[in-house]
Amino acid sequence: MFILTMHWDLRSLWAVLTVTAHLYILCLTVAAVYSTGSLVRIAFRLRLLSKNAATDVSDVRSRLFEMGSGIEALRQFHTLLFLLFGVCCANEVVALLRAIQYSSVSLSAVRMDVFEPVAAFAFFVLAVLLLLHVFQWAVATRLRPALRANIKILH
Repeated sequence: MFILTMHWDLRSLWAVLTVTAHLYILCLTVAAVYSTGSLVRIAFRLRLLSKNAATDVSDVRSRLFEMGSGIEALRQFHTLLFLLFGVCCANEVVALLRAIQYSSVSLSAVRMDVFEPVAAFAFFVLAVLLLLHVFQWAVATRLRPALRANIKILH
């Protein structure tokens, strides 16, 4: 993988990204902390619910459906982050094309280095979104059997 073997100076990459990319990275960091906290809370509540064999079926059912709706809300939130990433990445590409156009007027030729900031931005964002997706998927996989068992109790 070429992207992992490249040596990137993070400060210089940060300096060439647009304000939109800076704001998106800030929002992504806050969203990752929020999503991780929500998923940890859901996993912890599911573990407590399975350890404490509650006798009130309606209470267990409402808690399970609440956790399921929380995971569904996080799925929608992660989709929003991904779509917002598409907008920000398109903005970065337009800025890159503008830089290439301006450099064609100057005496210095553009090299492949001009693509590094966009590649680094895309790699970082997609890696964070991948980790969030895997974590959300793992928690949802643990929740699904409990929801199925609870639905079978109702029928």
